[in-house]
Amino acid sequence: MLSATTTAGGDTGAHHYVASYLIHNLLPQGRITGWSPGWYAGFPMLTFYFPLGFLFIALFSTVVKYQIAFKLGTVLGIFLLPPATYGAFRALKFKFPLPIIAAAFTLPFLFMESFSIYGANILSTLAGEFNFSLSFALSILFMALLYRDVTDEKFRVSTAVTLGLVALSHVVTTMVVIIISSYYLLYRWNLKRYAILAGVFALGFALSALWAIPFAANIGYTAHMQWDQLSGINEILPPPIRPFLILTIIGVIGALARHDKRTFLFVWALAVTGALFFMLPPGRLWNGRVLPYFYFFVFVWAAYGVWFLRRALAYLFHDFTGLPRRYAEYVVAIAAIALLAANIYSSTGVAATWIKWNYSGFEGKAHWSSFNRINQYIKSLPPGRVMVEHSQKIDAFGTPRAFELLPYFANHPTMEGTLMEASYTAPFHFVNQAELSKEPSYAILGVDYPLLDVDKGVRHMQLLNIGYFLAISDVVKKSADKNPHLTLLKKFSVPDTDMKYSLYKVQTDGYVTIPRFKPVLVKTNNWRDTALAWYARPDLLDMPLIDKTQAESLATTYKTVRSNLKGSLPLEAEAVGTVSGVKLTDNTLEFNTNRIGVPHIIKISYFPNWKVEGADGPYLASPSVMMVVPRQQHVRLYYGTTFADTAGALISDAAWTFVVIYGFVFASRRIFAWRTQRNGAESEVPTDVDEMPSDIPEDRSEGSYA
Repeated sequence: MLSATTTAGGDTGAHHYVASYLIHNLLPQGRITGWSPGWYAGFPMLTFYFPLGFLFIALFSTVVKYQIAFKLGTVLGIFLLPPATYGAFRALKFKFPLPIIAAAFTLPFLFMESFSIYGANILSTLAGEFNFSLSFALSILFMALLYRDVTDEKFRVSTAVTLGLVALSHVVTTMVVIIISSYYLLYRWNLKRYAILAGVFALGFALSALWAIPFAANIGYTAHMQWDQLSGINEILPPPIRPFLILTIIGVIGALARHDKRTFLFVWALAVTGALFFMLPPGRLWNGRVLPYFYFFVFVWAAYGVWFLRRALAYLFHDFTGLPRRYAEYVVAIAAIALLAANIYSSTGVAATWIKWNYSGFEGKAHWSSFNRINQYIKSLPPGRVMVEHSQKIDAFGTPRAFELLPYFANHPTMEGTLMEASYTAPFHFVNQAELSKEPSYAILGVDYPLLDVDKGVRHMQLLNIGYFLAISDVVKKSADKNPHLTLLKKFSVPDTDMKYSLYKVQTDGYVTIPRFKPVLVKTNNWRDTALAWYARPDLLDMPLIDKTQAESLATTYKTVRSNLKGSLPLEAEAVGTVSGVKLTDNTLEFNTNRIGVPHIIKISYFPNWKVEGADGPYLASPSVMMVVPRQQHVRLYYGTTFADTAGALISDAAWTFVVIYGFVFASRRIFAWRTQRNGAESEVPTDVDEMPSDIPEDRSEGSYA
């Protein structure tokens, strides 16, 4: 953990580009979100993913090396869960030892090996879900703080701040928190309590508005996934939690018998998350993401069961044996510790293996020198996007996503990145991947993928201005060698393996082109499906589709076609022109043209934040890029702000300003009260022996004064 190696493993390794881009590009501009050219022909970095975990990495990097800061940031949620659980039980005013027991019972949850992607446990964190783990721990604390505020009928800013941090670290945990908070709708109506509830949620979401409002406003520009829900007893009650079920049942029955109202929230949380597992329909919210909460509350109830059982056994022990009750408590404590230890140490050791694999880093892998050699060669090439054939063999370098770090290691953008849902171009990239890979991943669900066809894949690479292609399998390299639009640059072999890589230069027309045929307008309720149908037809690729809902002003200039693309389509030749002086930065593009009034395709992913000077547009063009119509010779596109960005920033600025001022006032009052109390106490202390009370004993060590 404290070695300066570049963390590898699963999605975690690929997150280096996100953290590095935030630290070196966005934060120096005073931003936490912005445009990134490194993945998927460009995408809005941290607009659809969660910034808090990366902000902690950035913070840690100010005091330790970045590589170590990254490691600390990725394990923060794991180490935060036990103290957050302890704090939650203290906030609920449970007495010793229950908060300690509850914190201890987070360990078998963290060490669960029945899942590795749902979130919150060690394996999921190592797989890349470290933001979920952080948000999960914060959400457990928040639920207890909210209960405390509602029952005390007292609004506390700290509770709202905790909610804001939950929202900034993961959207799924935020949704679960909102759903579980429906518990308060079952309360007897109390205007003050509901006002507190509304105030906490209003301030909490205001604190996260900088990120949350643009996220909600632009959610339609994500690569929406279609999840198939999990089912079966082994999913909701996997083997690792079964030894604890008896204690869980005892805990629930004991709490209900004692009518302990503090635990009713836990009953509700267990019931709601269990119900969601069975009731969630197929869609964008996967029920696997809800399971960590169900598992966690099973363990929480087991902890309560131990606490309840310890009291009952203490009385029985005393009645039947005459021994002091504390001996029975010791027996229960030892039995609980033995159960926890047996559960943890009976694990297969997968976590230990993954920890070593991840945190030894890319540099600790046997084939680091080969991986580094490929990166350094690509780094020496002229700028250009890189397409990499998908293959599990890449895992030998540290993760199957190793080449997603080309922007990090080689300073070259690559097409694939771990934040696939954050890009409008992702579905089309994975079509390309299927055409160019022997072992495609089919990562975006709901897409009808083609078969291997290198020639079609090359045509699609040209369409997205992908300048390089790294092939791995023999069948793909054989076809690539025959393609006239590919030029072999270099071959790489990895010693002691059968891995051989071939890097090709792809013949492309650049970032700005004039289409061969005039574009046509299409009005559709599902742009992705319409664009995918267009993408599958080579005869139409030179005739761009334009989203008519954004380009009504062009309806008198260009023809409109049906969204299903059936029937004959108008292929009208466009005027030939010349584009020159193309200048590209992370968030700007400039060019000169001699064809004013003629559509130009910009081969950068579309997003509403893109603005243009000297042209009309930009408009969404197939498959997911931009089109502009120049009004002058020099055209400039730049990544700007929208109303959602401005509104979110203003709301968050106001909310955080309020929190800072409130915190300053609160701290000042506490310091003043402490000083007043201290000065008062000092004034009451006798300063002369004659002034001491006469009843103070001579031996002060035995008296009240001592």
